[in-house]
Formats: sequence, structure tokens, C-alpha cells
Amino acid sequence: MKKIRTILTGVCIICCLASCTDYLDVQPYGRTIPKTAEEFSALVHGLLDDLDEGSSHLVLGTDRYEYDSGCGDNFEVCLTEKSGSMLAVSQSVSVVSVSSSSMWDRLYEVIRDCNIVIDNMTEKGTELADNTMAAAYAMRGVAYYELMRYFCEAPRNGEFDSQPGVPLVTVFDMEARPVRSSLQATVDLIESDFKRSIAFHCQDDLYRFTEDVVKGYLARLYFWTEQWKLALPLCDELLERHPLLGIDDYKKMMSEPYKLNGNKLIMTYRVNTSNSSFVYTSIMNSLQFRPVSKRFLNSFTEGEDTTDVRYTLAVNRKRRLQKPMFCGMRMAEMQLIKAEALCHLGRYDEALDAFNDLRSHRIKDYKPLTLQNLHTVPATEYIKVDCTGAPLTPLLANILIERRKELFMEGDRLWELKRNGTPEFWTAYNGRKYTTLGYMYTYPIPEREIRINPGIVQNPGYVELRDY
Repeated sequence: MKKIRTILTGVCIICCLASCTDYLDVQPYGRTIPKTAEEFSALVHGLLDDLDEGSSHLVLGTDRYEYDSGCGDNFEVCLTEKSGSMLAVSQSVSVVSVSSSSMWDRLYEVIRDCNIVIDNMTEKGTELADNTMAAAYAMRGVAYYELMRYFCEAPRNGEFDSQPGVPLVTVFDMEARPVRSSLQATVDLIESDFKRSIAFHCQDDLYRFTEDVVKGYLARLYFWTEQWKLALPLCDELLERHPLLGIDDYKKMMSEPYKLNGNKLIMTYRVNTSNSSFVYTSIMNSLQFRPVSKRFLNSFTEGEDTTDVRYTLAVNRKRRLQKPMFCGMRMAEMQLIKAEALCHLGRYDEALDAFNDLRSHRIKDYKPLTLQNLHTVPATEYIKVDCTGAPLTPLLANILIERRKELFMEGDRLWELKRNGTPEFWTAYNGRKYTTLGYMYTYPIPEREIRINPGIVQNPGYVELRDY
């Protein structure tokens, strides 16, 4: 990595951007584009270094994880002690914070740098060139995937062509003023980028976004956009190569937050620098002053507080957080995607098998559930409908509960609420009532982008002109 960092210092690229016009400017005056595959690789590894250190927006880090811990319903905001006052308190506050603007900027900066590689690297066929190109396509696809989840409304099946996507920038054009594409066009570009990356068959972990990682992201894309038949074979393929872990191995994996161990595919904080360690530890320490919510604990039923390893890993008797934060992708998520996809396809027996299979790897002396004796979902659950808007069936409700338990402290809860009905709820903090309305699950386009390019349409609910 030292050699790569040395090369990177010699690659002159503008890195501090602030608007739609700026991120198009990939070849500014007085600057040069890299020429050799080694120089392009150095540019890619600069982005990967940010990921390793936890400062990238590509893979969830502490700067965005706080939204999930404060804006969902896994923690008891109203019971936050004074020492936890810096934590987010509601999605209604976080959605209009300056962080959403920073998120937009930094993701488009990644897209800009990836475009530089994709548009300008002429060397082909060597291992270095192919791995560099695979990483560039993968990171551009992931950047657009994250932009879509944050700045586009949850997909509505059959309406992708009319739903707004995000501005798509794939080539250098100083005169371009891209407006928002359709959601379908955004999804198509993400899918194309992932497939182009996969076609290079990158196996070198130095590039982080290996073939299996990108297949995991493609499964995530199909899951988010309700393309169940396409998600299933990817999940099966990945689970065959990276099986679920039993109780002891799972507990060991989750107790080591700085290691890519077990069946983790990708993660941030792989480089434990003094700065990344400080940020990570600060967030974890702050969350000690906010109890885990009763709603989350209620998802463990019928003695699971003693038999399910995830309960004892998550909290102590005082409802204080114990589970280390994980920012990345691991195989249990693929199992959950598989179970839900099968359920939506009407293959209920297979969905139940996938559901029971995951639980058997987490609960001691587990006895499989049947369609007739599924657990009753607690009435306190905010999610009442599925991603299609239909009332939850008992099986799907149990699968969603399982997802909540499995992916606790992994930045998933806010997206589940958005994907399944955008439920409205309120919380109290410091004498004030904070209400999360349905439109607040989608972040506002930074207002300065609209000032520069009036053709960009703001998301519903954000009508006042202000600098988000």
C-alpha cells in the first residue's frame, strides 16, 4: 500500500467539489489525467483507503450509522442520558442536516474519480488494468446505489419510469447540466456497472470489490427494486461459497469488528488508525447513554432472550448496547434476501426453510417453526405492510422480524422502515416531540444544486428554498 500511496501523491486531481458543475469538471485547467494503469490504480486505491479507514460513504460508516441509531426505532431516544446528547434524535432533524449535502457531494466525487478511470485508461487485458477497471465500475455502481436509496423514494413496482432517479454522470462534458433521470434509468446504470465489474472476475482482495462482493451488491439492488427472481440465484451462489456460521463462529466473527473474518464479504474500518478508532469508539461510547428500545427487545419471544445468541450479544441486563457495530456485508443478509424473495414469489415452504435455517444457526436447540405455529408479531412493530403496500402475512412478518434481529447495529433499520411503508411515528426528547413523516425517509436534493440547475426537481415535502 505504501507504493500506491506514493504514486497517488503524484496524480493531480481536483478533490474538493461542491456542486453539480464541479463534479463534471474532471479535467480542470492546470491539472493532468493519469496515463498509466499504475497511476489509475493509485487513484482507485485512494478511494479504497477511505473505505478502509471508515471515511467513505460507499460502505456505511459511523458518520452515517448515527442516522440509523437515532432515526429508527432500535434505541430509546426519549431515555437518552445527558452524555448522549450529541446523538441524532429523529429522522425529522437529520433529514435536513448539512450531512445530506455532504453525502451527495462525496458520492459524486467518487463517481467523478471512477469516470476518470473508466473513460481514460487505455491499457487493457493486464491483471492490473482489469482489477482497476473492475473496482472503478463497482464503486461507481455502489455510489449510484447509495444515492438512489438516500435521494429517491422507495421503488413502486410498475412506476419506475415515472419515479425520479438521480442525475447520471458517466462521461466528461463541461457543458452538461444533467437533470434527474428516471428511477428506471438509474437502476439500469447501477445494474450495468455491477455486471461490467463482475465480467472482470476480480479475485484480488486488495481491490476490496471482488467478484463476490459485487454479486452481493447486485443482489441488494434486485432486492431493493423487488426483482425477486434475479436476486435468488445470486444469494444461492454466494451462500454456497460462504455458508452461514454456527453460534460460536458467528459470535466470534461479530466480536471482532476490525477483522474481515467469518463470512464477511466487505467492511469498513479494516485499517485501525488512531483517527478511525477514535471515531468508532466515540460512537459506541455515546450509545451507552441511549438504551436499546423495548420494541427491539420484544422481537425476541418465547425464551429467546436466553437461547438466541443475538440477544446476549446485543444488550446487557440494563439494556445497554453490547454488540459491536458492523459496517459492511455478510452472508446472513443474503439468507434474509433469499427468504423474503421466496416469500414474495409464493414459494412459502422454501421461504420457511430459509427462515428456519438462519434461526438454527443462532438459537440453541432450535426447533423449526411451521406455517401453523409462527410467532405472533408484537403489536408495537411499526412495519404493518410489506414493500408492495399489502398487509404483512405471518410468514413475511416473521422474516422481517428476523432481519431486524440479525442486522441490528448494522445500519439496516432505517432502510427497512423506508422500504416497507415508510411508517410515521414520533419520539420525545428533551421536552420536545419529533415526528418522522413519510416523506422524510427520502433526503432532499441539496438546494444549491437546484439553484445552479433549475431543471433538477426537488423531492416531495421539501418546498422551502434553503441550503440543505
